[in-house]
Amino acid sequence: MANKFDKKALEKLGQKFDNFEPAEDILDMVADWGNKLLKEMRNNLTKNKSFASSKLYQSLNVVPKQEGTRYNIKVEMEDYWKYVEYGRGPGKQPPMQSIFDWINVKRDVLVKVKNAKNKLSAKRSLAFVIARKIGREGIKPKPFVEPALQKVTVESLIKKIEKYVSVSLGK
Repeated sequence: MANKFDKKALEKLGQKFDNFEPAEDILDMVADWGNKLLKEMRNNLTKNKSFASSKLYQSLNVVPKQEGTRYNIKVEMEDYWKYVEYGRGPGKQPPMQSIFDWINVKRDVLVKVKNAKNKLSAKRSLAFVIARKIGREGIKPKPFVEPALQKVTVESLIKKIEKYVSVSLGK
């Protein structure tokens, strides 16, 4: 893996850097940090009981990348994460199909239509009532990203990389 680490510029400062190749080690540190963040986000989803279909939980993924001398991490997840994280204010009703799908995986909600003669009709009616209530009252937030970032801080990653670079350069 080629990197843009400018050894000659640093050698002018009086240090020799023949064996210093930080790219893979730092990328591993970024990936490790991302996995800790992912674990904490999943723990928060479970604590918040935001686990109806487990679709959001299972969609969480981290992709660490190196672009030249920059390192970043992309967190992938279902696009409705923002409604879980920040909630949803009153206003427009959510899509009926989304609520209907949610009802089909939420066991404690399915109990409400268990004894109905026409289960499909009962589920549709329940989906309409839930969507109407969400449209009228909104949804309370159940943060899982922000608390994870407070626990697994970017500063901790920076300190780890600084220590690695310092030890690798022999300071």
